[in-house]
Amino acid sequence: MQSFLTDRGVPGSVGELIPVVGGLSQITYAFTVHGPTEDRRYVLRSDRPGGAKLTTTDRALEFRLLKALNDKAAPVPTAHWADVDGSELGAPALISEFVEGQNFLQTARAGARDHADLADLVVDAAVTIHGLDCAGLPSELGSPAGDWNAYVDSQIEGWRQMEARQAERMPVLRYLASWLDANRPPPVELCLVHGEFGLANLMLGSDSSISVIDWEYAHIGDPRMDFGWCIQRGGKEPPNVVGDHLERVCLRYRELTGMSEEAMNPATVAYFVILSGRNAFGPVLDGISRFANGQSTLLLSAYLVSPWSLACSEWLRIAEAGVGAQS
Repeated sequence: MQSFLTDRGVPGSVGELIPVVGGLSQITYAFTVHGPTEDRRYVLRSDRPGGAKLTTTDRALEFRLLKALNDKAAPVPTAHWADVDGSELGAPALISEFVEGQNFLQTARAGARDHADLADLVVDAAVTIHGLDCAGLPSELGSPAGDWNAYVDSQIEGWRQMEARQAERMPVLRYLASWLDANRPPPVELCLVHGEFGLANLMLGSDSSISVIDWEYAHIGDPRMDFGWCIQRGGKEPPNVVGDHLERVCLRYRELTGMSEEAMNPATVAYFVILSGRNAFGPVLDGISRFANGQSTLLLSAYLVSPWSLACSEWLRIAEAGVGAQS
């Protein structure tokens, strides 16, 4: 790390790397550079070693996206440097500024802010992200001019492909894919979607500013995906700030964006609780299958059988209630 920063003209010595706990996909450390006139704090976000990978996403693409978002003054930490191929830091990695403060989940659990107030802030952050001009973003993310049905088709097909490659056939996934296909909500315009828009990825700075971190699953898609994922994550990491105030969240989002009530309501958001789950839970299930087949010794995959089962139960509850169905 020291030579990496020195080669980029950063003066000072690197302090101890402190693990930042919470995420399961990448390794994150906070560290301080003790400079000649001031100390600066940074975050290192790195791929796990090959045998310990739970997911496979692209640090180089994430870094390019962050730089583009920095240019748009989006609410994201400043991205400084990247080792895109891991030749210098041992694994593909990026380094960004450290955000002083707590994430929304810590804030909610500490009772530092009223949960309804936090729900409003979640909406405000989502509105800012979804309203960004997509010009200049990496082309790999997709295009806002794309067809909504084609986008949903690709997401549903991902569910079917996920089921087909598992160690054993899983009828529940085929059922959910068919349900998603038959119960599509009204289409909306595509936009930038964070992809893991949970409370733990929303930072409340010491100056009350908001920063959104961990952009590995970002893409151009349906904005309701972010609310679906936030509710799903909140059910496993309570309090479920968005789920507990969903009527308020939908109303505020409609007021700030002009989206219709037909398109943005608790029923349509519930549809995206299911649809959004594949991008993050798919790699979890793939890891479980690799573990079951003897292709992996990653014990984390065995541990994640429990949250996967809980997610399936929640998806089935939503589907059986028919809350996403159009009349």
